[in-house]
Amino acid sequence: MFWDYKKKAAKKQAEKDERWALERLINFGVGRHKLSKRLLRKHLAGLRIDENKRAALELLVWNKKF
Repeated sequence: MFWDYKKKAAKKQAEKDERWALERLINFGVGRHKLSKRLLRKHLAGLRIDENKRAALELLVWNKKF
């Protein structure tokens, strides 16, 4: 998850901005982490992610079909 940030700087930023951390997990891979359903519900509308990923997450979180 930290190919473009130093680990210490990324951890500090993630603690300050949970939306930023969530976007990075979705866009660059989750790895060993799990996405928080609570955070997805809270921030999904404002995330800058691919529309296909957004549709898949909406299907998982709200069972919303297109």
